[in-house]
Amino acid sequence: MLNRAPGMRFPIERPPAYLNSQVWGVGGSHGAKGSWRDGANYTYPWRDTFCESRSRATPICPAGKGHQGVDIRPVDWARGKYWVVAAEDGVISDIGTYTVTLQAKGTRYRYLHMQMSKLAVKVGQAVNRGDHLGLVSNDFGDTSTTVHLHFEMLQNLSGKGWVHVPPYQSLVVAYEKGN
Repeated sequence: MLNRAPGMRFPIERPPAYLNSQVWGVGGSHGAKGSWRDGANYTYPWRDTFCESRSRATPICPAGKGHQGVDIRPVDWARGKYWVVAAEDGVISDIGTYTVTLQAKGTRYRYLHMQMSKLAVKVGQAVNRGDHLGLVSNDFGDTSTTVHLHFEMLQNLSGKGWVHVPPYQSLVVAYEKGN
């Protein structure tokens, strides 16, 4: 699989972290019965959740629909304890209800479910790779979700515009580099 962001930093400041489904994992709406805090959700191997069965248009996925990103659980389920950091140098281009977008060298990074009341950035702010953006949380309005960071990458593909691309391999490489 292609590493689309070779200089990217892992988006959670301190390891360990686990790429694991919030929907199909233990305690998820389609996963095994149990608590989302189950230890099985905080183990290796990681799982790529980009093309997981969802209703969002994701042309890169075989079904044409998917998750559009990867879910990252911090080492435990504590809300507001673990920092989310900038994957690259760039500018905060948008802050939505549950989303922070970082525009960086041809890639847009979208971070969802941070503790929105305690963000460390504002729209238009320049950030450096590794700067604090906010804290991992489960903010998602009235929709229930677990404590995790949903992480997306979009790239401007010739003739297609901004398209969600799989972040999994880039995340693996960044995690292994330890940065």
